[in-house]
Amino acid sequence: MQSKIPNWLLATFIAVALIGFSDSSFLLAKRLSGGPIPCFITTGCDTVSLSSYSTLWGIPLAGWGVAFYLGIGFLTLLYWDTKKEYLLKLIFTGTFIGFVMSAYFMYLQKFVIGAFCVYCIGSAITSTTLFALSLISRKKLNSA
Repeated sequence: MQSKIPNWLLATFIAVALIGFSDSSFLLAKRLSGGPIPCFITTGCDTVSLSSYSTLWGIPLAGWGVAFYLGIGFLTLLYWDTKKEYLLKLIFTGTFIGFVMSAYFMYLQKFVIGAFCVYCIGSAITSTTLFALSLISRKKLNSA
C-alpha cells in the first residue's frame, strides 16, 4: 500500500521525535540523579527544574516528555508500516496537545517562574516542530 505521506516527512517526524526524546531523557536523568543541570545561553535551568511547576501528578515533566516523544515516534513508525490513517489522527492530536502544553510551560517560565531553561525551550521548539509537521501531513493527506 502506498503512503499518502512521503517517506522524507515520516523520517523527519522520527528524527525530531528522537531529538525531543534525547532532550527529555537528559533532563529526566538529571532530575532523578539530583545533579545540577548544566545551563548555557540561559541561567535558570535548575530554577525551572526544581520549581513547583516541574511535576504533573507527581511525575517530572521530563518524564512526560520522554513518554510523549517516544509515543509520537512509535505512532509514526506504526503508520509508516501500516498506512492506517487513524494513526495520523492520533499523531495530530498528540502533537497538538504537546504544542499547547509547551506554550503553557513557556508562559510559566516567562511570567510565573521568571527563569528559562534552555533544554525546556529546546523541547518547546521540538514539540512545535512536530505539530507543524503534523499540519503538513494533514494537508498532504487531505490533498491526496
